[in-house]
Amino acid sequence: MSRSFKYFEVQLKRVMKTFPRQMIVNLLVCLCVGVLMVVFIRDGLSAQDGQKYRIGVVGDMSDSYLGFGITALQSIDDSRFMIELVTMTREEARTAFEKGELYAIVQIPEGMMEAIESGANDKRISYIAAEGQKGIGTMVMGQIVDVASTLVTRSQSAVFGMQSIMLEHGMQEEFWEATNALNLLLIELVVNRSGLYDVEVLGIANGLSIEGYYFCGILLFLLLLAGINNSPLFTRRQTDMPRFMQSRGVGAAGQVAGEYLAYLCLMILCVVVIFIPLYLCLEREWFTIPEWEGMGAEPLTQFLPALLPVTAMFAALQFLLYEIMAGVVSGILLQFLCGIGMGYLSGFFYPAAFFPDIMQRLGRIMPTGAALRYVNGSVAKEESGMAGFGVLLYLAVFLVLSVYVRRSRIRRG
Repeated sequence: MSRSFKYFEVQLKRVMKTFPRQMIVNLLVCLCVGVLMVVFIRDGLSAQDGQKYRIGVVGDMSDSYLGFGITALQSIDDSRFMIELVTMTREEARTAFEKGELYAIVQIPEGMMEAIESGANDKRISYIAAEGQKGIGTMVMGQIVDVASTLVTRSQSAVFGMQSIMLEHGMQEEFWEATNALNLLLIELVVNRSGLYDVEVLGIANGLSIEGYYFCGILLFLLLLAGINNSPLFTRRQTDMPRFMQSRGVGAAGQVAGEYLAYLCLMILCVVVIFIPLYLCLEREWFTIPEWEGMGAEPLTQFLPALLPVTAMFAALQFLLYEIMAGVVSGILLQFLCGIGMGYLSGFFYPAAFFPDIMQRLGRIMPTGAALRYVNGSVAKEESGMAGFGVLLYLAVFLVLSVYVRRSRIRRG
């Protein structure tokens, strides 16, 4: 036991010699990524706040009802804050669409208004968007067009049905008054439809805002790729050292424990030093996330202990990868590929909800998925016991596998 502890002391001194250089590199990387993250989030939010979808409307606008409807949408409907409808010919719309001046094209088929006036609409409005625009925005726009087409048909059928009943019962005197009243009622329902429902913003994951989510994702991604920056600690090891320490009474488990704990101390120190400028920014309100709005830097001090299990797990993962690949290039390449791949599938760069179900399930069971759920829960102050258990379980598995690989290497000589 005393020899294992002395081995840990030797490894700790070796690690601390590289701390200044590692810290400078880590701070530079964090500064660059932090600036990019802040610019990306602010630009994205400001663009979302002021963005209007410009949609070209193609079709015969000579009908007074159709022209009135488009004018009403652009004048009194809530959709005018999100959608700008521009009437144009087919050629003008195609040219503008190819230049990127239009988000989409809505094509009204010929004879649609005549079909509606007859009480049945078998013609559908076409919604044309680019292949690369497939996403929630396109889906919502398509649904809006489909609802509008159905709403117009059903409303007109209701008006014609009422008129037919009134004529059958000899109510000619009230005919136009009732028609106008029903039309006004239908228009009022459409214009005031926002009062028929309540919008509740649940956030992305664990109720986090977009800023909070990317704060967690970028922070974990930096920790995950720290193994590349710390590669000199592992790639410069002497290949015959494990067998020599074995002969001195320090077995595979003692060697892994000493080297891993020394490396973990370096990782924790790096996290603490990185948190110092972040603490100052939060304290002076230069930077914040909605979950910590108006709370200063106090939430960060509570968040730091919650980050330690994830730091320990990532350090164990990096240690295992370098144990598997003893070469310099292969070890760094494996660190990079695992970091990018697992981070992407687990939702470090994009919310996992955008991925197919099979990719979401794969990302959740990965070590990075458990880490992200645990950290998200800590920021949102929600229960994340199962995710925390998963982090500790992966930590134990990585250490056991590291001992197994080290023991196999000693036996092979």
